Amino acid sequence: MQVDNATLALASAVAVALAVNYKLRPPAPQVNPFLLGRQSVASPTRDQGESPVYTNYSNGGVRAPYRPDRNIRTLRDILDQSGTVLEGGQRGLWIQGGEKLVEVVTGLRAGLVQRLGGEAGRVLVALEDPTDALLVILALATSSHKPVVVPAGAGVPSGLDVLAVVGTSAALAASSFSTGRQILLDDAEEAKDLLTEGRRLMSEGKDSAAEKGDANDVVLTMVSDGVSLDFTNQNLTASLVSWLSLFPVSPKPTKPTLKDYVVSLHHPSTPFGLGLALLAIFQSASLSLPTLPAEPTPEDILALFSLKSAPPATLIFAPAKTFVDPLYKLVLQQLDGDASFIVRHARDGKLRLLREGTVSKQTFWDSILWKGLRKDINLTSLRAIYLSSPPAIEQSRLDTLRCALGCPTVVSYEHPLLLAPLSVGHMFDVQRLPPPGVQRLVGDEKSHVGAPTVGMEVKLRGDEADMADGRIRGEILVRTPVLPAPTLLPSSLLLTDESLPQLPPYPGQAASTTSAGQKWLRTGVLAEMSTEGTLWLQ
Repeated sequence: MQVDNATLALASAVAVALAVNYKLRPPAPQVNPFLLGRQSVASPTRDQGESPVYTNYSNGGVRAPYRPDRNIRTLRDILDQSGTVLEGGQRGLWIQGGEKLVEVVTGLRAGLVQRLGGEAGRVLVALEDPTDALLVILALATSSHKPVVVPAGAGVPSGLDVLAVVGTSAALAASSFSTGRQILLDDAEEAKDLLTEGRRLMSEGKDSAAEKGDANDVVLTMVSDGVSLDFTNQNLTASLVSWLSLFPVSPKPTKPTLKDYVVSLHHPSTPFGLGLALLAIFQSASLSLPTLPAEPTPEDILALFSLKSAPPATLIFAPAKTFVDPLYKLVLQQLDGDASFIVRHARDGKLRLLREGTVSKQTFWDSILWKGLRKDINLTSLRAIYLSSPPAIEQSRLDTLRCALGCPTVVSYEHPLLLAPLSVGHMFDVQRLPPPGVQRLVGDEKSHVGAPTVGMEVKLRGDEADMADGRIRGEILVRTPVLPAPTLLPSSLLLTDESLPQLPPYPGQAASTTSAGQKWLRTGVLAEMSTEGTLWLQ
């Protein structure tokens, strides 16, 4: 068969056109638009002046389980099945980079119990370094001693009764607390001797671990926002259920795995930071807990990503207040030397993909510009960034970060008393929407903070006139197994549903109108629920 030159040229042109069309075709949305239009489920009834109760759409209004797995009942169970490695080079007093977390915790536990003596009791923990704090908290929480964790620089509630103190001189001075028995970790050599002694005891078979206990046993106390929180094993396992809901299983599994390197900028001396650390430990992901200055610069962010002693980050969790602005400026600085024509068209091309519902690294515009930018700031392996509000983040900045980094940039809401996010956006929700009550976009709109997380029941308490008009706004009330039992919380933070049927009193007791009612935590945060089922901070 003879093929003339004209036919060959035409066939080649058709093949090139098909290849270009395939390369530039708009991909399908990564999440069904129907799911984005109904991200939370409302209960069929509501009380006067209150909204319906909202829960996450993924469990269909049914209460979430208290455990991520039937065999995970206690903190010990979480640690026993973990293969987490502490990465990032030297961290704190004991970590040089690459140590297995469980091995360090068991050795440190034996050393601490030996120093504290045989008498069991509560031990105050006040440490600035996040890695040191996490190790000491886990070591004491799985021993006969129970940690009382105070964030560095925070005050200690009056009347706190503790057996001893573990911390640094600076942290204890800032907390204005003193007691007779102290284990000061100011000197690195003394801290290493403590771990060495503990490992020797472990080699001799002297394990100082306490019994696993029951799901309702209190394992640690955390002081957050001036409130003492007694967390049980069930609170910790329930928080894992909430955290795991941040990672959808479609179109492909996204949960952290042994191959992931998680960077957390949340201090584990806070409930949110501890819950996040337990997520990485439960999933056996490598974990790094670096520290940044109080007001980080773009140079600080670049230095964090450029550590030669750590693998490239795959998941980053950071507070929006201190992380978004320097990261945004870092991206703009990296674009400063590129031609404005290329930058404009590359950004517009990625924005068109976002409007189609897709965030990707494998596009024509990535090969032109964004791939080189990610290489310059050492974020080529990044799978997602999770930013915790408050404050709410401008949608335009989220779009820029999604274009540049080529990965989901997810917004959640962090409450100081919760071990898990109160609400979180869908990982692949890249819509740009006006706030409730606004007809069109102007350009400086803030983003919503997502739907209630799995395991969180949320309702808004406000003006009945607004509720009747369809404007669901007011103070956020939350009910969740992630919180300690209501009887352990200050009554000033609770609101009781008095309209619910009350249980009859026990013989010899007077009837109560509140004791049997459902108690909700008053967050003091004002928000509005949109028709899509997402919360917008006011």
